[in-house]
Amino acid sequence: MDQMKKLSLLLIVLTAGCGYVSSGKWENDERNWSRTFHSAKPEDVVVVHSLYWRAPHWTFEAGYLFEIEPNDSFRKQLFAEYRMRQIERSEFGENERPCFGKCPDWFAPNPLETYDVWTYDDDRRSNFRVFIDRNTGRIFFGEYQV
Repeated sequence: MDQMKKLSLLLIVLTAGCGYVSSGKWENDERNWSRTFHSAKPEDVVVVHSLYWRAPHWTFEAGYLFEIEPNDSFRKQLFAEYRMRQIERSEFGENERPCFGKCPDWFAPNPLETYDVWTYDDDRRSNFRVFIDRNTGRIFFGEYQV
């Protein structure tokens, strides 16, 4: 194989592997669930809003946000599969919402005090958050990694 072909092959492999091919930002796209979780959305989950983004970077830099209708089975499954701890109001940070940059207007739009807020119990560095609206039961969740 000559040098030009080797260089071309290397460039293609690096480009595909670095996120450049699969980078972008998708809001309210029906494929956001599968982009995020690499699985089909459960039939009983009603996604109201969603956002998924992936940066064109050689490391994995991405994030997602979802708003779903109240769903007891999803909520039970989420808390059964992951060790979660509730974040007390006194622990709320300045930027408690899991948005990289400005949150969309639809993501947990009310004051933080109106939500039960949860995170992983065993990963204190995680940006993963679940917000459950105390009045409506709507579930907002998201995470980002940079």
